[in-house]
Amino acid sequence: MRTRDYDKLERIKEAMVSLILREGMNGASVAKIAREAGVSPATIYVYYSSKEEMLADVFREYSHASFHALLPSLSQDLSGADFIDAFVRGFFDYSVQNEEAFSFVEQCSRCPTLSAYVREEDCCCGIFERIHAYQHQGIFRPMSDLTLSALLLAPVRFLASQRAECGVPEPALSELIEQLQKMLL
Repeated sequence: MRTRDYDKLERIKEAMVSLILREGMNGASVAKIAREAGVSPATIYVYYSSKEEMLADVFREYSHASFHALLPSLSQDLSGADFIDAFVRGFFDYSVQNEEAFSFVEQCSRCPTLSAYVREEDCCCGIFERIHAYQHQGIFRPMSDLTLSALLLAPVRFLASQRAECGVPEPALSELIEQLQKMLL
């Protein structure tokens, strides 16, 4: 059995993300990913059983990283309004500062085939648990994680994707925060 090499694994992930961003999901074949990573296609199968498993794993990892980066700024002692403000600004800043990861997660989150393997709200590593605590305290309105994802993630992603064309949309970001506070609290 071949051993796993962390550097090869990272090259495979980076090649896959790069190809998907350039050529789309269908354009990123295992053969192309292997060629770009400088490994054989068989090497990819040492790490993943299928292209779908690889996509799901990297999508989960990148999604998890964005939410994990937010956790330190989202302490339980924040008011509900401050939690929403910190979440939206932190998620926006992370998305802008990690543009390639953001673009990859954005593209994957709209892929129906991939959603069979992983749901983004499963990657929120502690964010939803904190929101649930606010819900139990009566601070946040009760609603499903799916609705929370739609309300919190999609509009921030939209503003982050518009940044290249419009510059940093501070008035829009502040307006979004205010509207989310009205809907969620």
